Amino acid sequence: MYDKESIYDEQISPLMTQIIEICKKEDIPMAFQFYLKEADGENKEPLYCTTFLVPAKAEMNPDVYDHLKKVCEVMKHGPNGKPVVLAMTIRGVEG
Repeated sequence: MYDKESIYDEQISPLMTQIIEICKKEDIPMAFQFYLKEADGENKEPLYCTTFLVPAKAEMNPDVYDHLKKVCEVMKHGPNGKPVVLAMTIRGVEG
C-alpha cells in the first residue's frame, strides 16, 4: 500500500515551513500538493497535503491571480470542480 505520510512529516514538512516563510516574506505566490496515502478500507479518500498562498487580486497581475485561483480550485476539489449535492424527499401519494 502506498503511504508516504511519515516521510512527509519527518523530511518534507520542516522544509515546507521554511518555504512558506520565505514565500510570505518575499510575496511569492505558491501552490503545492503532495499525495501521501492511497485510499483503503479505513480511509475511503486518499490523503493529500495541500498548501497555497495567493495574495489579494489587487496586489498582483490579474491574469496570474486568475490562473493561481484555478490551480488551487483543482487542487482542492479535483478537475470536476466543487461537488454538487442534491437532496430530495419523495413521498407516496395517499388516496
